[in-house]
Amino acid sequence: MEVKIKQVDEVKISRYIIKETMEDWYNFVESDVVIVGAGPSGLSAAYYLAKAGLKTLVFERRLSFGGGIGGGAMLFHKLVIEKPADEVLKEFNIRLKEVEKDVFIVDSAEFMAKLAAGAIDAGAKIIHGVTVDDVIFRED
Repeated sequence: MEVKIKQVDEVKISRYIIKETMEDWYNFVESDVVIVGAGPSGLSAAYYLAKAGLKTLVFERRLSFGGGIGGGAMLFHKLVIEKPADEVLKEFNIRLKEVEKDVFIVDSAEFMAKLAAGAIDAGAKIIHGVTVDDVIFRED
């Protein structure tokens, strides 16, 4: 099989990126819910709120999901989960290994990837690289 590399104009690529990014901002400038932080709590909240039909936007200051949980204890890639949190993880199809009664071990990469994918699939929009300094609350 021959592989051909297509030449793509850098200006066109930049325009595609800018157009699609601005479209996201335009569509989510008014949201029902804005969540600050794409860690486990923020992503779980985004999943349930978006699943309930609310227009949900998540801002994460880092360029990755997970907050500080990605490394686990001592930078190991496993996390300990206790009941009843296992029920939430099962909803995301995260594999759990029971190591003792009501205590489970999960892979941190799978944990964060599936939480993020679940929130996105439910309709939440996640934007990385944004620091939130102030919040406006409206009672509607």
